[in-house]
Amino acid sequence: MPRARTLTPFALSAACVLIGLGGCKGGAPAADASPSPDVAAPEAAAPSTVAPLAAELPAPKPSAKERAGAAFDADNVKEQAEAFREHLAAGRKAVKARRYSGGIEDFEAALKIDPNHPSALAELGWAAFLSGDLDRAERSTQRAIDSSVASDRTRGAVLYNLGRIHEERGDDGAALTAYTRSLRLRDNAVVAGRVAELQGKGAAVEARECDLAERQGAPPSDLCAAFTRGYAGDELLGPPRCDGRDYAADGGARATRIALDLGDDLRVATFGITADFVEGGENGTTYVAALYSDRWYTAALGGEYNPGVGYVGESFQVTSVVADDVVAGGRPEVIVTTVWDHHDGDYGDNVLESGQETVVAVLSVDNGGPRWLGAVKTSVVSELGAMIEGEASAAEERRSERKVELVFHRDSGEYEVKAVAGHEPSAPLGRFKLGEGAALCPPQVNFAG
Repeated sequence: MPRARTLTPFALSAACVLIGLGGCKGGAPAADASPSPDVAAPEAAAPSTVAPLAAELPAPKPSAKERAGAAFDADNVKEQAEAFREHLAAGRKAVKARRYSGGIEDFEAALKIDPNHPSALAELGWAAFLSGDLDRAERSTQRAIDSSVASDRTRGAVLYNLGRIHEERGDDGAALTAYTRSLRLRDNAVVAGRVAELQGKGAAVEARECDLAERQGAPPSDLCAAFTRGYAGDELLGPPRCDGRDYAADGGARATRIALDLGDDLRVATFGITADFVEGGENGTTYVAALYSDRWYTAALGGEYNPGVGYVGESFQVTSVVADDVVAGGRPEVIVTTVWDHHDGDYGDNVLESGQETVVAVLSVDNGGPRWLGAVKTSVVSELGAMIEGEASAAEERRSERKVELVFHRDSGEYEVKAVAGHEPSAPLGRFKLGEGAALCPPQVNFAG
């Protein structure tokens, strides 16, 4: 199942930016897509006091297909595919012979052709781990986990590799978190054994992926500028850029567009940040911000990875920010809907995968501070076909859509994920207490059981 990358704050090192809350990635809907989620109104709900502000949100970005097409070298694709396969085979042969530096060189050469290929990324990460280069190993392994075309089985296997890296660093909590995520995606006795051993040593699963970062003081008018202040880039990423579409069009000083004004000195905004990789391509993340009079909080919603080479493109878009009382008492909750789409060609198997995911997330913004109450993937559209027409391909052309219906029950503070006739579910079915469901925040939704 593909997932959306996220970036951590730019005040952190580039290595942390790359591994993020769940990696570095995300997407806006293609022009012909229909991203509207299936979200039923709360039971016995009064009309919302704050209406959806879709008209106030930025215009859509270029679609994943448009971004991928801009980087695709159609004239030389056959030669590139052959070179990719040769480098991948040579890298595997070198690692088997314990010539790790040679394997790393070949895997990196393959990734210059197809930079989002999960197997090449994973094998580069493992070769780097075996060579003792833990920084390179972690970066490449996390990118493999975050690849838009990595299957759940592949991601489960690579999460085991990530756990090994964390254990080598002596970070048992991070290792246990990686192993636990791995088991959610695939059952494996070796991984289960690592979980049991770390738990026996007293390690605990980390919950940082659903934390919101707090900043003291009155919120600035330009959230992106304040968020990225002091980060000028490093050996991996250049300086961050703020998305100009996120600013209010009032002709005055630059001020982040406010999506919702809930009164009582509380507002909600979203904003995007992009940075260029030194070796080419760009990575971006979209954040939500809860702005109180004396402090403000931010959390990553998702992101996008556009390397500028290969047949890879992603886009991420916030399509709706709505306030509604889905839990009785207190302030209205904030419901954020996002759409991520991806378009990715596999040069090894001549496969083109594309798709779109819609996530609906609920954020409590009561006076004690914001916290995520739940996130549900309401729709997953997947398409498969040949990248190079007329050439042998491992793909059988198909299109599928998995979806669920999301219903809020205000009287009990629960939400219900219901099956949709004719569709496989895109999220775990059942009735869940808000704040206790299968996933609490957008990054975590990708590891829900």
